[in-house]
Amino acid sequence: MSSSDVASHYNSVKQSGIAERKGSRIYHLRNINNWMKSCLINDGLKLLRDDCVYEPKILDLCCGKGGDLRKWNNAKAASVVMTDIAEVSIDQAKGRYEEMKGRNGNPPFPAQFITLDSCNNDLLPHIDPSFLPIDLVSCQFAFHYSFVDESSARQMLRNAVSSLREGGLFIGTLPDADRIVWAARSASDNDNKWENRVCSVHYNASSSLDNPPLFGAKFDFSLDEQVNCPEFLAYFPLLVQLAEEEGMELLWEKRFPLSAHQYLKNTHERNLLYKMSGLKVLPQEKNTAVKEEFEHVSQWMDGDEISVVREEEGEGNGRKNSFLGTISQAEWQAFSMYILFCFKKKTTLI
Repeated sequence: MSSSDVASHYNSVKQSGIAERKGSRIYHLRNINNWMKSCLINDGLKLLRDDCVYEPKILDLCCGKGGDLRKWNNAKAASVVMTDIAEVSIDQAKGRYEEMKGRNGNPPFPAQFITLDSCNNDLLPHIDPSFLPIDLVSCQFAFHYSFVDESSARQMLRNAVSSLREGGLFIGTLPDADRIVWAARSASDNDNKWENRVCSVHYNASSSLDNPPLFGAKFDFSLDEQVNCPEFLAYFPLLVQLAEEEGMELLWEKRFPLSAHQYLKNTHERNLLYKMSGLKVLPQEKNTAVKEEFEHVSQWMDGDEISVVREEEGEGNGRKNSFLGTISQAEWQAFSMYILFCFKKKTTLI
């Protein structure tokens, strides 16, 4: 696989409308993943505020179509650098940025858009000096593509951290290599392919699953019948080692399920999840017909205890109606295959 293959794939991805997205079997999965990004970004912003940075300079690495632009607006970003390998994606990100202009025609923050293969080129010389140094770098669901080989992974990491100030943060999400290997090993048909109703994982590297290589361990990940371009296992302890060589220290690394459990304890984050339609809301009524994919919550729907509940005022009767929020088991299994992380650039001692 070459960088041009990746660019060609993402340049050809069709932009879907709201109605089409709502009809997808993974509508709630996409939304809850987006919620996880929001919570991670909020965690990073809290750390920056503790460091007296209230209007951060942002680098959105592998920014795609600019889906996080509004998050940067909410973060009161001083400036944002958006970069991606796919030119069509960058053009769409520019379009979203233009749509964010206020009534006075001014954008919410200065932004620079850079089309670049960050696995094979230095990013820093392309960044406008007025946008430097960077306070926060974000790379969401993309960094693992660089693990096609060692030189690509090192170059991508260098581009992620070289523009950071001391004390700056590098946050991101990526597939959990351990979880993916476990899934492939548990495949029943011995072809290293695990699948459920909405996704499939097929480990197709030439090496054995008993000893995957550190780089170039290729797997195919399909979501809702959309076949993506080949991806690569990013063994997280290896990423930590490479990051340390670039002057970074790990602050945390967590699997999505544990992080979601912790975020749901926060009222603001829990309300944000409902607002972002991250859960399918089921009425809490006895004898309610539950489809097969929601059997895992039937004990709460038909019992006396409620797990994750939102209450809304009933119409005209002053009573409250209870609702149970969840995602299907198949979506949860896909959700569980990701981790989030946060690195901090070390301070140089004089």
